[in-house]
Amino acid sequence: MSFATLLQAVISGLLLGGIYALVAMSLALVFGVMRVLNFAHGDLLMAGMYGIVILNHTFGINPYAAIILVAPVLALIGIAVYFVLIRRVLGAGPLMQAQVTLGLSFAIQSTALLVFGADLLNVRTSLDGAAFRIAGVVVGKPELIGFLISIVVCAALTWFILSTEFGRRLRAVAQDPTMAILCGIPVRSVQMMVFVGCTALLAVPAGCLMAFSQLTPTAGIQYSLLSLMVVVLGGLGDLRGAFVGGLLIGIAEAVTSALFNNPAAPGIIYLVFGLALLARPRGLFGRGSEA
Repeated sequence: MSFATLLQAVISGLLLGGIYALVAMSLALVFGVMRVLNFAHGDLLMAGMYGIVILNHTFGINPYAAIILVAPVLALIGIAVYFVLIRRVLGAGPLMQAQVTLGLSFAIQSTALLVFGADLLNVRTSLDGAAFRIAGVVVGKPELIGFLISIVVCAALTWFILSTEFGRRLRAVAQDPTMAILCGIPVRSVQMMVFVGCTALLAVPAGCLMAFSQLTPTAGIQYSLLSLMVVVLGGLGDLRGAFVGGLLIGIAEAVTSALFNNPAAPGIIYLVFGLALLARPRGLFGRGSEA
C-alpha cells in the first residue's frame, strides 16, 4: 500500500473517529454516573438516524438542521426508557442490566424492520459528493463538517461537566453516590437527567452520520459494538479515554479496510482491541473501571 493511500485512510478514519468519539462519550458518561452499560446505545442512535431520514424525505430538511428537531424526540424516548426499564436495573448485577438493554435493542431493531423494511436508506443534501482535495488526499465535506460538529460538542460537553453546578453534582454522583446523597444531592434525579441528556445528544452524531452514510435496521448493532468497544478501550467511565478511543478506532477501522480490502478486515480491529485490553485493562489512561 502506498503512502498516499495510507494517509487517505488515516484522514478518513480520523474524521469518522471524531463522530465515534461523541457517541462513545455519551455512553461513557451514562456508565460513569449510573454504572449501567447500555447495550441498546447504538439502537437509540439508529432511532435518531431514522428520524433524520424521515425529516429529510418528508420535508427536505438538511440533516444538520434536523438535529434540532430530533433531539427533543430522543429526549422523550430517553425519559420513557429510563422510567420503564433503566430505573428498575440501577444497582442490579451486570447480567440483569445486559438482559434488559439487549431486549430493548432487539425491540428497536424489530420495530425499525417492521416500519421501514430492510432497504438501505440515505438522505439527499447539496453536499452529496462534495470534497476538498489537499495534497492528493480527498476530504469529503460532509465527513469534515460532521467531525467539526462532533469535536465542538465534545468540547462543550467537557466544559459543562467541569465548569457548571450540575456538572459538579454529576461528578459527585459518579465518584460516590452514597456520599452525594448525604450531601443533599438528588442522585436519582441527576441519573435520570444524565440518561435523558445523553440520549438526546445522540441526535448530533445521527445527523452527522446520515449526511454521508446509509442506514438499515441492523445498523444499531454495529454502532453498539463500536461504542462499547471504544468505551472499554478508553476505560469504563473515562470520558477522555472514550474520546481518544473513538479517534483510534475510527483510524484503525479505515486503515485495516485499506490494507486488506476484504470484508473480514474489520475483524482485525477486535483482535487489536483484545490485545490492548490485555495490556491496559483499565483503559488507555488507566483511569477507568477495570473491564
